Amino acid sequence: MFLLIPAFVYSSSLESIFKNGTSVGNVTFFHYLIDKDHNLNDAYANAVGGDLKYTTDNSKKIFASVGFHASTPVLKRKNQDKTSLFNKDKNSTALTAISESFLAYKTGRGILKVGNFFLNTPLLNQSSSRIVPWSYQGANYLVKDVFKSSIQLSYINKIRSYVSDKYKKETYKDGKFDNGIAMIGIKHHPLELVDVHMYYYSAPSLYDASFFQIDYRNNKISDHFLYCFGFQHFKTYENNDLKKDVDLIGLRTGIFTEYLDMTLNYTKNTGESGADGYGGLSKIYTLSMIATGRGSNEAEALMLKADMFYEIIDKHNTEFSVWLTDTKSKTTDYRSYYAHIKHTTNYFAKFHIRYEHIDHQDTKTDEDYFRLIASYDF
Repeated sequence: MFLLIPAFVYSSSLESIFKNGTSVGNVTFFHYLIDKDHNLNDAYANAVGGDLKYTTDNSKKIFASVGFHASTPVLKRKNQDKTSLFNKDKNSTALTAISESFLAYKTGRGILKVGNFFLNTPLLNQSSSRIVPWSYQGANYLVKDVFKSSIQLSYINKIRSYVSDKYKKETYKDGKFDNGIAMIGIKHHPLELVDVHMYYYSAPSLYDASFFQIDYRNNKISDHFLYCFGFQHFKTYENNDLKKDVDLIGLRTGIFTEYLDMTLNYTKNTGESGADGYGGLSKIYTLSMIATGRGSNEAEALMLKADMFYEIIDKHNTEFSVWLTDTKSKTTDYRSYYAHIKHTTNYFAKFHIRYEHIDHQDTKTDEDYFRLIASYDF
């Protein structure tokens, strides 16, 4: 990273570098309530935080960016560590993290980043379900418009989880890695109505993972119809011995209009164990966070999603969503009911209410999760 600094300084005067720089930020209030297990694991907390980011003139061939995220506890709270809003390395006290600090070099069709940055791939991503997201340390090269494809190459040396301010050689849930994580990702657009996504990840002695997805829109009926197939395969290791073997199959079909999205999703895990983690929320594109078809014991999940969008008043956008999920496995059987209302005012002030109820069909106690989020972008 530091080898690029002389070139960065030499490429232009300091005045021109900072003259056209941009600053963006966000202030957020986050209330989170967890109700389960007859008060033994109940938790609630309030946090105030947000982010601040400065980027030098990104029209230059070489530019830099630095960004911070913070989440501070306020008001009354109970078992605040269970909300994952704060710094678990420091007994769930305030969390302030350098989420971005990279140098970037622009090629003809691509961009190289070295330092700390965000990623958006199936296994390595921001997972921004709290105020502070995940971020990664290493190098990332993204090139676009190559034979109707975009290609992403990454080498991750360390990872900072969303409950820590330190970059570490570990994935938070699945253990330490000594030799980093390498990734190649390809998004291909071979035909007008077809998109293909492929990723491969290798973390020696920890895991190998592959991801494949194909999206198809049928314009013979309507270009609003989408058919999707996704597959994820995991081999995880412990001391170079095979520990888990997981295969996830996901299917999705839906209709997408200006005011309504309706999708039916199915996921089946035919492997031996779960596929959570690996340094970012392991998300399958065909399902949501609540459809845990990636759970253990050959879980399968069926989910119906309805997302509605309105603009009753000019520059005021409202989104109302309802997701219904049925999940079964060899050891568990539950239904999940999720709903949210998200209102955006003038495209920079946001108000978000989220509620989820998990109805266990066995002897487990039902669970409720409530979030209230208010934010202001500047």
